[in-house]
Amino acid sequence: MPIITVSNISKSFGTRELFSGVTFGVAASERIALIGANGSGKTTLLRIMLGEDAADSGSVHVEQGVTLGYLPQEVDLPEVAGLHLAVMGVNPALLACGSELHSIEREMASATGERAHALGTQYAEVSHRFDGLHGFDYSQRAKAILLGLGFDESEFDKPVRTLSGGQKTRAALARLLLLAPDMLLLDEPTNHLDIRACEWLSEFLTNRYSGAALIVSHDRYFLDGIVTKVVEIENGTAATYPGNYSQFAHLKAARIEEQRKVYKQQQKEIKRIEEAIQTLFSDRKFSRRDSKVKQLERIQRVVSVTEQRSVSAKFTQAIRSGREVVRLSKLAKGYPGKTLFDDLSATVERGRKIGIVGPNGSGKTTLLKILAGRVEADGGEVIFGHNVFPVYFAQEFDHLVKSRSVLEELLADNDLTPGQARNLLAQFLFMGDDAFKPVDVLSGGELCRLALAKVLAQSPNLLLLDEPTNHLDIRSREALEDALRAYDGTVLVASHDRYLLDTVADEILEIADGASALYLGNYSDYKAKSQPVAPESAPAKPAEKTARPMSSLKETERRLRELNKRQHSLEREIDAAEANVASLTAALGDPESYRSGSAGDLTKQYDEASEGLRALYAEWERVCEEIAATQG
Repeated sequence: MPIITVSNISKSFGTRELFSGVTFGVAASERIALIGANGSGKTTLLRIMLGEDAADSGSVHVEQGVTLGYLPQEVDLPEVAGLHLAVMGVNPALLACGSELHSIEREMASATGERAHALGTQYAEVSHRFDGLHGFDYSQRAKAILLGLGFDESEFDKPVRTLSGGQKTRAALARLLLLAPDMLLLDEPTNHLDIRACEWLSEFLTNRYSGAALIVSHDRYFLDGIVTKVVEIENGTAATYPGNYSQFAHLKAARIEEQRKVYKQQQKEIKRIEEAIQTLFSDRKFSRRDSKVKQLERIQRVVSVTEQRSVSAKFTQAIRSGREVVRLSKLAKGYPGKTLFDDLSATVERGRKIGIVGPNGSGKTTLLKILAGRVEADGGEVIFGHNVFPVYFAQEFDHLVKSRSVLEELLADNDLTPGQARNLLAQFLFMGDDAFKPVDVLSGGELCRLALAKVLAQSPNLLLLDEPTNHLDIRSREALEDALRAYDGTVLVASHDRYLLDTVADEILEIADGASALYLGNYSDYKAKSQPVAPESAPAKPAEKTARPMSSLKETERRLRELNKRQHSLEREIDAAEANVASLTAALGDPESYRSGSAGDLTKQYDEASEGLRALYAEWERVCEEIAATQG
């Protein structure tokens, strides 16, 4: 039974119809992808489902008691709070209580005498209130989620206002996962996530979140691992397909081919009937002619397949470089307190297509900027081969001049005639008056397409691409992949788009934790080679020393005995820890502790004891959940 049902929804803006007749349902625990070209109305549909936008017609029904959680592309978090507090403060009361607790902790660090005593009493009271709001539980879970999404613990106290846009998006996603609503509405959740964080999110949604999810995403690899149904908005209508993204692509291709075939056959039949009508009219056989006219009118016309406009990027034949395109020799780069890479050595030969992977901040962009001459290395050499012409694609688009028009920006750095420039812009979907749009008003996808057009215009033989598929819809990504596969030059591409890396790359350079390694093959090959490999089986021991495998039932019984034993042990430890915390709380409320100067040590002991107690609670809950799962 669906927990939310979308029925016959239509929406227009002015004279432009976004979509009409959109109908689908989402069942409990179901994971559905919502895909479509940029501007097709995906975000608008999510907002209609939330009640934040009104549909022109149709309805959205949410079952009573079902909670919805929304991750928009533009997030809203408490700007003055620290990162960890902003994420764990899932309601105003908890946020206020957590803020008060942090404030008291900061003052206690330097307070003395009666003020320290008063703060200790206040701290105990606020901690009790915080615990009553499940604050310590939220705090621990928020920490685990933030670490999983790629944050470092040293960033937990950074004010939200100092975070980058990408970090704010990840923080908002962390807060939403912490809330665990009955249904998630996620708008591009993998934007700003590196591959590790994408994989963590995929695992979290698969194994640790039991609710439903409707996911707007252009990350095909992510969708393949998560969803079991795809809703596509195309030409203003929605079609539903079973399966993940790859299965959808196969089913859609088969449907289009079948539609073409049926349309062609029908047009052939229509032409035959029309010719018969004309012949019968000429022969003055009016009754038979009228019969044929009625036959023609009864035909339910099959709509011809409408090809969607998509990027048609095609690189011109690259000027032939030397066989050795670039050699990196003992390259090193770092910043105060952090080494990005050290002793990085590699030789890139003509025609190779190398994907660069690694966590956010590992040095992928820095390496490309060194190769592009925009950043200097700390050590080592970059040696370009004969006749190499590199061009750099930057993911930030800060090289585009906002005051120019699209056409002016393309002509500014390239030796093109206006006619050639207009033709190239048309390949990147800047049609007609679009060429005269100010760069300042372009969307992220349009900026990306303009930047790619500028790259093509320069006819490079070495492409240095930094996240080239960010902001592109799926059709445009596929068009770029086709162009890169056909390109006869050399490519170094830093990307979190695993589909792109699987399709294009023939080598993978991994940069992580200050080290680097090169793997032959595409992303899937790299992933298989870089995962820990189980050691080969040791030689078989004598039969008398080999234990007979237990049956599944016996293994379950043995595991339950172990878990029950651990549960009882934890309960005894929790009783002792609770008594210790109560004793320390009483001591902190005793004026003698402050006169004797022992309040500081008591506060430290209280914090350590409380942290230990929270860890015991978390372990006890985990064991209880495992017992329930084993029994089930």
